[in-house]
Amino acid sequence: MGDSKDVMNSYVTRDLRKMFSPGEGWNIERQAECGGASFAYMVSRKRFGKTARYPVEVSMEAAVSAAKAEEIRQQCEAASAAGVALEPLTLFVPTGADVSEVPADVMINYLKVLKVEDGQVIWWKKVLPAE
Repeated sequence: MGDSKDVMNSYVTRDLRKMFSPGEGWNIERQAECGGASFAYMVSRKRFGKTARYPVEVSMEAAVSAAKAEEIRQQCEAASAAGVALEPLTLFVPTGADVSEVPADVMINYLKVLKVEDGQVIWWKKVLPAE
């Protein structure tokens, strides 16, 4: 039986496939190593002799801590130091999460299935009005 991380990973993978279509040659790899740094996902595509690599991290907290932001920065620097060219990092967080500690160059994507309410991360399903 799977755990909650498996469920979250399926939603993250779904959103990544919408952003980076496998039909256009994008590869989505989980727990990817890249230049000595490990990312939750690595989305890559080789085109015209150049490889584009988009590292992806996931944070399921109500607020992204300064420690998590620093960890993200260090991972990107480690890959850069190893000579691996990376595109801007993408960070998946619950809808409404506090991302004030995240560096400006990190792209933030909100997971629509999770929402921060009263400091807690909860499952969120859009409720349709009664007819």
